[in-house]
Amino acid sequence: MQHPETLLILLFFLGIVAQFFSFVPKDLYHKINKFIIFVPLPAITLSKIPHLPITPSVMFPIASAWIIFIVSIAYAFLVSKIFKFERKTTACFILCCGLGNTSFVGYPLLKYLYGEQSIQYAIFVDQPGSFLILSTFGILTAAYFSSSEYNYKQMAERLFKFPPFLVFILALFIPAHFIEGKTLWTLDLIGKCMVPLAMLSLGLQFKRNIKDIEWKKFFTGIFYKLILAPLLIFILVFIFLHKRGEMYTITVMECAMPPMITSSILATEYELDENLAAYLPTFGLLLSIPTLFLWKWILMQF
Repeated sequence: MQHPETLLILLFFLGIVAQFFSFVPKDLYHKINKFIIFVPLPAITLSKIPHLPITPSVMFPIASAWIIFIVSIAYAFLVSKIFKFERKTTACFILCCGLGNTSFVGYPLLKYLYGEQSIQYAIFVDQPGSFLILSTFGILTAAYFSSSEYNYKQMAERLFKFPPFLVFILALFIPAHFIEGKTLWTLDLIGKCMVPLAMLSLGLQFKRNIKDIEWKKFFTGIFYKLILAPLLIFILVFIFLHKRGEMYTITVMECAMPPMITSSILATEYELDENLAAYLPTFGLLLSIPTLFLWKWILMQF
């Protein structure tokens, strides 16, 4: 698909329009979220994890996603202290802005800007990077912040009852040749419906009154994801490490992608500032279009 962002925006607005019809259940987005968590997300885990070839040459793209997530934790706590944001907002910043939309938007956009060969680097930012973080520390973050008490037993129970995490553990022990042919094709097909369904869900829970948007929270989060996060990786690569090449360019671009849609669904299901979780990936997608082209221009200067 040449313009995946167009499909995402259309599905988002379809969800908003659906709110006007009385026959559409008010809790439909919760049902969609449950389906995403129980079906497409585990399917993606099972189809990708056994096939990941991790070599020393691709460690930097992988590390970049982990660096951004770890720094997002410090950033979230800092801005929450400065602006006196509540605990669940802090968690929403970590989940939505510490992880990027590195596949559904990232892959096609990079293919359009840099060609097919760019995907060989992007996949390492996405799979052992963003997606692996979501399946482990993302779930742990959601479980930790969703409880008012630090009940580690309850957190562990939530973690081990979360289908994508259980499938992730299983996938670590499945040989790659077990997930091939029709099995792989079926899992890929199921997984492809995840992000479109997630965008529809965001539209269904979107508040039509623009006054409901807490702009201070929104811009605090989106500033980190679209500006600070890629800037951090850019400085690390081009200033401190003095590295050049397509792999590093693609890594910075992947780090500049808008907030991850799936992590916002996770934040919603754990009731971690649901309004903010809906606004960050949707408006973030729109704002990322000019910022991504700005980053492309900056990288061309090096």
